[in-house]
Amino acid sequence: MPLALTDAANRSIDPVFGHRYNINQIRENEVDRLSDTRRVVVRLPHHFVDALDRMAAEEGRHRSDVIRESVEYYLVEQRRQAIRRALIEGYQEMGYLNSALAEERWDLVGFWKE
Repeated sequence: MPLALTDAANRSIDPVFGHRYNINQIRENEVDRLSDTRRVVVRLPHHFVDALDRMAAEEGRHRSDVIRESVEYYLVEQRRQAIRRALIEGYQEMGYLNSALAEERWDLVGFWKE
């Protein structure tokens, strides 16, 4: 079934994946996503802002999108590192028990081997 003329004007083909997408739907989704945001003022040295603007321009994106993605990456990375530290601490605390189990030292872990 061919697209209506009004519909065809708003549809494009993704150059990477070849999928059809609707420009109006993308705009609506972006408005929904942005309506759940808050404005935050941050002071940055001018050389950071200059580098940020160059990067955003090279990627064809808005400065705020690059900042938002950077903050998200930072938060995810901090959470990942906290989990890693907790795992290391847990493994260190359980080292004695794990060593005893590996050596079949049942008397050290509270069991008597018969």
